[in-house]
Amino acid sequence: MLVLRYVLVFLCCSMHCAFAQQTAFHAKNSNKQTKFSYKWKEHDKTYNLSFSIPNTTLYAMPASPASFNQQLLIDSVYRSVMLHAKTIDPRVARIRVRKARDGLSFNVQSSQSADEILAQLSAANEQAKQAYLDEKMLVAHQVVNNNTSLRHDYTKYVLLSSSSLKVVADAIVEIQQNKSPREFVEIALSWIQTIPYNTIESRLNSNGSGFISPRDLLVQNKGDCDSKSTLLAALLKAYNPKLDLQMIYLSDHALLGLAIKPKPTDITVKQKGIEYVLIEPTGPAQYPIGKVSDDTSMDLRNRQFSMIQL
Repeated sequence: MLVLRYVLVFLCCSMHCAFAQQTAFHAKNSNKQTKFSYKWKEHDKTYNLSFSIPNTTLYAMPASPASFNQQLLIDSVYRSVMLHAKTIDPRVARIRVRKARDGLSFNVQSSQSADEILAQLSAANEQAKQAYLDEKMLVAHQVVNNNTSLRHDYTKYVLLSSSSLKVVADAIVEIQQNKSPREFVEIALSWIQTIPYNTIESRLNSNGSGFISPRDLLVQNKGDCDSKSTLLAALLKAYNPKLDLQMIYLSDHALLGLAIKPKPTDITVKQKGIEYVLIEPTGPAQYPIGKVSDDTSMDLRNRQFSMIQL
């Protein structure tokens, strides 16, 4: 039996801190472009951010994924494996491929080459499975308890979204005062924290479909921790493609690490000798650069996290 079963993990979080507040949001779609405008408060300061994205550029970004369906994966792999099985001369071997709840089972009857044919079918199975996951922008992920699950391919979402967000990065640069890279991150972080949080209740039976791509997060004006972290990462890459970014992936939460020079009070993590300043985009808690919740800080101290290069 070749087991294909996966569970698509989803993330949530609960933050306790001063809240950021989005006071206005408008998205106006015309035939050629969509104009976005935001107003929000951070402590005693008010920000206004506006930008227009050509619709061809906006919708070139990947859409949010559908719910992961184990049976659709098995059906797709089955079709590919059957095509391969039909290339084998029935006079050489009799092959039976069956679908089961967890994957495919193979039975090969041959007087000479059964092991070789089984190896071919196994290879075809793995190739078809990987092709399906690539198409759905999913990757296998080793979680903290050493089990394998699926997660969204955040790196690919960032890669395919960043160029379309250049106009957003330019708009943030326009409202900067000292034009420093850290100030850019501060404003971008504050803006994304104020985007309303997409509550987990509606996702309990969604099998992980609650992840919202950067494009749809802008359009819908809502998102959760991994969705907002992916949007911020894509925006930072639009600002500077050379930035070294990591997704900090906890059991039930996600945030970012950015390789910039830390301030003495910044909370950081190290990976291969590089120090990453933590950035918490989820909101509505107003955590500045280098600050995270107590729960997140405890998980980090206990090394209960993994890091994903973006």
